Amino acid sequence: MSRDTVLLVDDDPVFVDAVAAVLRTRFDVMTAADGEEALVRLAEQRPSVIILDIMMTYQSEGYDLASTLKKNPETASIPILILTGVDKTFELRSRMEGSWVEVDHFMAKPPDFQKLLDALQRLIDGAGGA
Repeated sequence: MSRDTVLLVDDDPVFVDAVAAVLRTRFDVMTAADGEEALVRLAEQRPSVIILDIMMTYQSEGYDLASTLKKNPETASIPILILTGVDKTFELRSRMEGSWVEVDHFMAKPPDFQKLLDALQRLIDGAGGA
């Protein structure tokens, strides 16, 4: 049976290594350090779900990438989980300023790994797999 694939996009290599190690217990994992690299990975393989940090090369890169992906018919159905150190205040401010991008789930860093794995599985199951 093939495993679902997670694309993990974050610019902190230590964090990526730690999270990827946990994700690999249940999923295949692709990684990218920024939005540009994520687009390259997406061209190579379609993941079942995407995990995005918000602040990478610039402050709102994760939201910008999420917006790009949700507007593209090829990637719009891929669930996106925002995993970031940016708190809910930023999320609320983004909504109020009209720059809000609809993502499928939001989690704060550092994550509870069991909750992260469970949330990813729910997103995948809700999307009917990929």
